[in-house]
Formats: sequence, structure tokens, C-alpha cells
Amino acid sequence: LEEQLQQGTELVAANKRELKKLNEEIAKVERELGDTVQPAYDEAKGTMVRMTNERDEARKQMEGLYAKQGRGKQFRTKRDRDAHLQTQVKELQAAKAEKEELLNGQRDKLSGLRKSVASETKDIEKKRKDLQQKAKMLDELKRSVDEKKRLRNEMADSRKEQWRSISELSDKVTEAKETSCRALHDMKRSMPFATASGLDALKHIVVAEKLTVGVQYFGLVVENFDLTDEKYQTAVEVAAQNSLFHIIVDTDDTAARIMKRLEKEKLGRVTFLPLNQLKVDNVRYPESTDVAPLMEQCITFDPVVRRAMEHVFARKLLARSVDVAATWSTRSHLDAITLDGDLCSRKGALTGGFVDQEKSKLRAHYALKTAEADLKELEKEYKEMKEKSTAVDQQVSNIMGEVQRLEAKHANLDHMMSRTDDEVSKLEKAIERHNKQVKQIEDDVPNTETQVTSFDGQIARLQEEMGTELTSTLSDDEQALLDQLKATQTRLDGEIDQHTQVLEDATVKRQKLQSLLEDNLIMRRTEITESSSRSRSGANNATVSQAQLKEDLAQKKRELEEAAQTTDDVDRQLSEVKSTDEKLRAEIIAIKNDLEKLKTEDSSYQKKLEKAHADQEKLLNKRSMCIQRREDYMRKIQELGSLPPAAELTSFKKKSIPALMKSLEDINKKLKKYSHVNKKAYDQFVNFSEQRDSLIKRKEELDEGGLKVKELIESLDRKKDEAINRTFRGVSAHFKDVFKELVPNGAGELIMRTAVDEAGSDTDAESDDEKQIDLNNPDVSLYRGVGIKVRFSRVGENFMMSQLSGGQKALVAMALIFAIQRCDPAPFYLFDELDQALDSTYRAAVA
Repeated sequence: LEEQLQQGTELVAANKRELKKLNEEIAKVERELGDTVQPAYDEAKGTMVRMTNERDEARKQMEGLYAKQGRGKQFRTKRDRDAHLQTQVKELQAAKAEKEELLNGQRDKLSGLRKSVASETKDIEKKRKDLQQKAKMLDELKRSVDEKKRLRNEMADSRKEQWRSISELSDKVTEAKETSCRALHDMKRSMPFATASGLDALKHIVVAEKLTVGVQYFGLVVENFDLTDEKYQTAVEVAAQNSLFHIIVDTDDTAARIMKRLEKEKLGRVTFLPLNQLKVDNVRYPESTDVAPLMEQCITFDPVVRRAMEHVFARKLLARSVDVAATWSTRSHLDAITLDGDLCSRKGALTGGFVDQEKSKLRAHYALKTAEADLKELEKEYKEMKEKSTAVDQQVSNIMGEVQRLEAKHANLDHMMSRTDDEVSKLEKAIERHNKQVKQIEDDVPNTETQVTSFDGQIARLQEEMGTELTSTLSDDEQALLDQLKATQTRLDGEIDQHTQVLEDATVKRQKLQSLLEDNLIMRRTEITESSSRSRSGANNATVSQAQLKEDLAQKKRELEEAAQTTDDVDRQLSEVKSTDEKLRAEIIAIKNDLEKLKTEDSSYQKKLEKAHADQEKLLNKRSMCIQRREDYMRKIQELGSLPPAAELTSFKKKSIPALMKSLEDINKKLKKYSHVNKKAYDQFVNFSEQRDSLIKRKEELDEGGLKVKELIESLDRKKDEAINRTFRGVSAHFKDVFKELVPNGAGELIMRTAVDEAGSDTDAESDDEKQIDLNNPDVSLYRGVGIKVRFSRVGENFMMSQLSGGQKALVAMALIFAIQRCDPAPFYLFDELDQALDSTYRAAVA
């Protein structure tokens, strides 16, 4: 491109130099032609024409005189001669008229040609002004196109940078997605499979059920709190256990809706914490610097989910150490956890040991949360960069469309200018052709005028001859004129011969200069001009080609710079990768060395551990021996019986062991006299007295509990009796109303049969000391069944069920069913041929 640009620049410069040189030569030739050669040619030609005309005129006068002399011999009479002369005059007049008509035509044509030349000259000036305006517009369009192309190139460079950034962001998004998937996989590994499946399905169920997040659905427990410090992670995780993956919802109805979907679609199992059903007792935390409430110390959460957090963490303490945790868990009846994850249950169990942080649920959750946040941020950034890239693409497309529009306008304007140039060239050629025609006509007009003048002279001479005497000889004057004309003709022939050479020399010189000017210099200038303006886009084709080459060269240079920059970036990244590889290799070597050291240390620790196991065996054996000795001493102490008071023992403190042993021996000899007495009687008495007091206290507690149980049973019995009686009274009242609707003229009632009815009048014979029975609300234990009494007329006897017909029994049964339905409605009832035993009246009533 640089070579092409240089060649094009050199070509344009050479064309300009040659064009300048040609213009100078053309100007020089034109000056020489206009100042010297053309005037000499015009003068020689004018002189030649004048002498030729004079010679021709003398010849014609001589021919007239000879004709006049010959007519004296030709005609016999004057009249015949005059008639002949008259005929010649007419012929000459006709020839003159033709010449005059030709002369007038030439003059008219000359005038028309001059007008055409003037008009064409005006058109050329007008078109050249138009060309100048269009050239300015073309330059402005060229500048606009160049500016748009510059903007397009800048936008293209910016778009390439954005594409590179988008590619890098795409790689980062892919990496973030892989990290998020790994974190999600680790999260699922830390929970049961059914729970993981259920949690996967919850997202879709929440959307399908149109649950409001933050109002009805709050998500996992682990999603609703944050650690106040990372050091509490192990303690919080041990305290919560699998409760971290329980779901917090607002009500049990919401939980039921979600569980139905889980069960229906077999999507897994999860545990819900409905806030409206959680009951948490107030916990009194111990006031000590060794322990603190885990919920207040370690986590922060939204007050809306406080019940759920209290349900999980309320009965948990954070302890300073395992000993502190064991002490306070027993005292406060709360679970105590240390920072290392050792758990002392309020029930007495102790759980602890090594905690694998790689399998931590909270760590997996926070890793997933961080990965999702990073992924969301990267996706947002990727989306914004994509939108910017789309906007830049749109701008580039718009600029390209504008460039194409301007180039189309540029090409159209260039085409119009080319066409105008062609028209100007045609007009110039027409002017040149018309000028040649004018020159030719101007050269022909004098000859024609000379011929007309010659015709006038001939006619005048013939008319003068008419009427004169017919003679065969010339007069003296005519003879003298003839001699003079002969001399003049001879002289003019000599001068014409001499001047012909001068005219030919002038003509040759003029033709050489015109040929040099028209066939060489002007033609070459036209060729150069046309070659420069053939595909002109601004000023000319060379300029456009050069501009295009410069633009292409600048574009290639930018691409070269970008490629060099990319190469530098790749080299830099390669050097960084090599440096990282070297560091990693060094780290691997160091890790291998550390591994060898650790293996050596592990081997020594194994030996120490084996030695420790041996020492432990020895200690265990020694401990067994000590326990055995302790039991022997305890047995001996028990054999001694109860110890004397402390005041009696002070008298023996100052004695030595041998003295004490001697005293003991003496006392043992005295005790042998009382060997038949029970030495443990006092101890047994004390022990049995304590057991008796404990049993009496336990009996009192059981008696009190029994009374409360009896009171509860009596209360439940009363409520049960009241519910049964209330239901019976409701059904009985509805039965009366329903039966009245079915049998307007009849009546019916339900009767509860009790033991009082069966006893009859024996009730009056009971003694006044017996308990009186409440006939309005009798004991359910006295119920013996339900009876029905109905009548189907206004007056008459009431009938029992056994006394009714089949249709009446069916009617009474339906009345009882409808009464129960009014008291306790059911979703639907299914009857099978209920109108089979009814007559038409009862069918209508039932309907």
C-alpha cells in the first residue's frame, strides 16, 4: 500500500508537472501563432486574394472587350445585338441573384453561427459555474465521507475492544457458572438426597403457587441469618444441624400448599417452619462471662423470622470451653457449644471431635451465595457490555448507511459533473466547429461579394454597350483600356507567382504550429485531464485513489498496531503463565518436601503413639489395681460402721500410728464381747428412715395428681355430655321443622330414652339421701337409645316407628337425614330410589 501510495503520489505529481509544462508550451505556441505567424498569414492571404480579384476583374474586362469586338462581326443588326446583350444581362442578373442569395445565406448563417457561439459560450460559462459549485459540494461530501469513515474506523476499533472484553467476560461467566455448579453440588452433598430434590423443586412451586417471597415464603433458615463473625461458623452449624435446610413460611396453610405439590409430583421431602404455629418458651439465660446466648452473640437476622430463629437457636449457649459447656448445660438445661463445635446436650450427651471444614454446610452455602453473587454481577456486566456492543454495532451500521448514502450522493454528483464535463466538451467542440465554419464563411463572403461586384460590372458594361453603334472594332479608349488591362494582368500574374511562395511559406508555418498545438500539445493535455477526471470522486480520480490508499494504509497500520498489541498481551500472558508455572512447580517441590517431612513426623508420631498405648495399658492396669484397693478400703470402712463425732476424733490426732494401732487392737478385743449385736443397725435405721420419707412424699404427689386427673375426667365427661345433649337437641328441633315441611298436617319428635324412663315410678321410692338426677341434662351413661313419635294428622294418636308403613318409615328416615344435614352439613348426599315407597303427595313434598 505504501508503494502504491508513493507511486500514485509520484504519478499525480508527474501529471501536474507535465500539465504545467504543456500549458506553458501551449501558451508559447499560441503567442507565437497569434503574434507573428497568423498576422503574416492573414496579410499574405489578403494580398493574394486582392491581387487575384484584381487579375480576375482585369481578365473579365478584357473578355468583355473581346466579346464586344466579336459581336460586331457576330450580329448583323444593332437590334439583334441588343437582344443578345439583353439575354446575357438577364443571365448575369440571374447569376447575380443566385450569388446574392448565396451571399445573404452565408451572412445569415454567419450571424446564426455567431449567435450559436455566443449562446454556447454562455452555456459553457454557466455550466462551468455549476461545475465549480458542484466541485465545492463534492469536496464537502468528500470531507463528510472522510469524517464518517474516520468515525466508522474509531467505532470499529471500539467495537473490537468491546468484542475482546465480551469474550473475556464470557469466559469469566462460564467459569463463574462452573464455580456456582460446584458450590451447588457441594451444598447438595451436605444434605439428604430427598431434601436436595425438594429444595430444587421449591423454586418452581413458589412461582407456580404465586407465593410472595419475603411475605409468605422466606426460604431456608440458612438464608435468613448472617454470622457476626466467621469464627462462629462451626458453633452455629453444630447448633443448627440439619435445621439449616428447613423452610420458613408464614402459615401452615402455605406449607400445606407446597407439601401437596411435593407429594403430588413426588419431588422430594422438606421440613417447614410455619411462623404462626411455632411456640417458643421464654428462655432465661445464665448471667455469666463464660457463656452467652448463641442467637444473640453469633447471628443477625430479620425480626420477621425471629420465631423460626428462636425455634432453632433459642436453647443454645456459646461456651468458652468444654468444661464450661458441661457445667452450664447441666445447670441451665440448655445445649452448650464451644467455638470448636463440641456440643454438651442438656440431656447429658457430649458430642465433639474433629470438624471437617470441607464438608461444612455453612461454608458450602456461603460459597454458593458468593458464587451466585459473582455470577449475577458478571452476567449483569456481560449484559451491559452486550448492550453497549449492540449500540455500537447500530451506530456503525448507521454510519455505514450514512457513508453509503453520501457515497451514492457523491457518485451521483460525480456522474452529473462528468456529464456536465461531457456537455462542456461537446459545446467546446461545437464552438470550435462553428468558429471554423465562421472562418470559412468569412473567407468565402469576400469572394462572393467580389463575384457579385464583377456581375454588376459586367451587367453595367453590357447595358452601356446596348444602344451603341454596331462595330467590329474597339474605340481608342477601349483599345487603350485593353492594353492597360493586359499589362495589369501580366503584372499581377507575376506578382501572384511571387506572392504564392510567401503565402505557402506562411501557410506551412501556420499549419505546423496549429498541428503542434492541436494534434500534439492540446491533445496531450486533454488526455491527461481526461485520465485524471475519468473516475473523479472529489476533485479527480487521482485524489480519490490517493485518499482511498491513505485510508487503507491507515487502517492496515491500525490493524498492525492491534496485532502487535495482541502479540504483546499474549507474550505478557505467556510470561505470566510461565512464571506461575515455575512458582507452582516450586510450590509442588516444596509441598513434596513438606510431605516427606510430614511422613517422617507421622512415623515418629506412630512410634510415640504405640509407646503411649503401652503406657496407657500400664496406667489402666495400675488404675484397676487402685480401684480394687479403693473398694477394699471402702469395704473396710463400711465394716467399721458409723464414724464417731469429730470431737471424739480430735483426741486421736496427736497419737502416733503405732499407738493408734495398739488402741485399735485393744478396742477390737473388747468388741468381741458384743459380736452378737448388729453393728449396722444404726446405718440401716437412718437409710430406711430416708426411704420412708421419700415414699411418703411421693405418695402425696401421686394422690394430688390423682385428684387432678379425676377432676379432668369429670370435666371432660361434662363437656362430652353437654356436646351430646346439645347435638341431640339441635337434631330434634330440626327434625320437628323438617317433618312439618314434609307433612304439613302432622308432627314429629325425637325422644331420648334413659334409665329413668325404664325405672318408672321407682324413682319416687328412693331415699332422700341419694343424688337427685337432672332430667334436662341427664348423664350420658343413663341413655338407652333414641325413639321417634310421629302423627300424620292434626289430631290423633302418635305412632312409633314399628307402627308405620314402609312409605311412612322412608319419609321419617329422610326427615331424620335432612335434620342431621341441617345440624352438620355434609358435602353431598347420594340417595338410591328414595321415592320408591312414597306416594305422589310425599314425592312432591320431598322434591
